[in-house]
Amino acid sequence: MEAALTRILTPKQSQNILKEVETSKAEGRPYVITFVGVNGVGKSTSLSKVCRYLMHHGHRVLITACDTFRSGAVEQLRVHATRLGADLYEQGYAKDPASVAMAGVRHAKDKGYDVVLIDTAGRMQDNEPLMRALAKLVNLNRPDKVLFVGEALVGNDSVDQLQKFNQVCSRGGREPCVNDCAHQL
Repeated sequence: MEAALTRILTPKQSQNILKEVETSKAEGRPYVITFVGVNGVGKSTSLSKVCRYLMHHGHRVLITACDTFRSGAVEQLRVHATRLGADLYEQGYAKDPASVAMAGVRHAKDKGYDVVLIDTAGRMQDNEPLMRALAKLVNLNRPDKVLFVGEALVGNDSVDQLQKFNQVCSRGGREPCVNDCAHQL
């Protein structure tokens, strides 16, 4: 039991975001984190907490609004960005999220931002069209890290969620991009 828990809880890749940001800065590019998950689990709020942490450590952060579907999503991020003193990149609604993300990353590079935080629309793991759109966003933009935000009370469905998000996000030969513990449970 102890060995299984240790294996599950031990990260397979670096979790030192501050060091990774510094490495990206040295390479002359922003460090990109994409937040994914199902509807209503707190992706935007989690993104804002990460933003505050990074800004507290002296990094210049650009929040990119790629939930171009849900009414009020851009406004929610605008409120978070204003309260944090962070900048927001957005193109409004009914746009291709992958293109908005790409433009946001390009803007961040041109303007010298250290980090880009990409907020995505929530989606159920079985919604094929939305999962394809997420795969497109991840494959086109190649974020440095994709963070899955899940709900603590979801129960056994979390395994299915993690497996399906991992499958979608790791297409094209990429490393699995959400915490890859589902297959070990």
